[in-house]
Amino acid sequence: MELRFKLNYLYQGQNSPFLHAVDAGYFADHGLSCTFVEGFSSSLVTRALVGGEADIGFGDVSSVFERALRTGEPEISCLVPIYEHTPCCLGYLSDGKRLTLADIPGSTLCGPNGDTSARLLPLLLKRNGFAPDSYAYHGVQPEERDRLVASRSVLAATCFDATLKFAMQMRGYDASTLDFLYFADNGLDIYSGALVALNTVLEQEPGLASKLQAITRQAWHDCLRDPQLGVDAVIRRSPDMDSEIVRNQLTWILERQVFPNGPRQMEFDLAGAKMADTLECATFSVGAEAKRGAEGLAAEVCRN
Repeated sequence: MELRFKLNYLYQGQNSPFLHAVDAGYFADHGLSCTFVEGFSSSLVTRALVGGEADIGFGDVSSVFERALRTGEPEISCLVPIYEHTPCCLGYLSDGKRLTLADIPGSTLCGPNGDTSARLLPLLLKRNGFAPDSYAYHGVQPEERDRLVASRSVLAATCFDATLKFAMQMRGYDASTLDFLYFADNGLDIYSGALVALNTVLEQEPGLASKLQAITRQAWHDCLRDPQLGVDAVIRRSPDMDSEIVRNQLTWILERQVFPNGPRQMEFDLAGAKMADTLECATFSVGAEAKRGAEGLAAEVCRN
């Protein structure tokens, strides 16, 4: 069975365990063939799947929920949560003072169009007693985002921490004073990146969901034990990449987001606070456009 896999971004350390899974033969061991399509944002993976660009992907959970609320029908399943601690944040160059949510009203921010953190920021502000539309926002390309942050032309950028930090390094900017205001540290801890798949694809082969789950968990735990496996997988596809930056990015997300407390099962807690926050984010974003309620949605969409 041939699968097209939409990545959350370009070939980088942050998605390298999926690349390693192909190189290690894990897909082939299950009778599967996998080709990758580089991405731009985890929030856009849902659109790529329903648009016919890919069959599975490294996508954003709340975006999957939003699609189901808007259409009334779950079209995509979330199979394995990758991040234990969400990387959603505001990235900024620190002058020695930590950024707080109280600094946001009246400020100017930027970020890539469709950015996950940008979609969630209004709810974060509302939950903390601030007006959700109290700032100016520039939707820009990643290159422009990095330039605006480096030149301090904006207060901060909405981002995933590892994406901004290592993109700035790769583009030659000084990121030594880069710091982050994490949404999870301010009362909004959600499921973000996950292995996702079209239901129509999963229905084509019995047990496919279980196979993809096993492949994903094995590959990520492999890279936890030996990050060089992920580095090698990236360099095979992008030989011009700086291997040290790739390794540092992979190690960053493994230690801070994926396995901050050591190896784990990588399963959804359907009844937990993280899931409740994720559903609230989706409901807040969709608003009156929802064609169904969020009740029962997590159990319909998320599989363990």
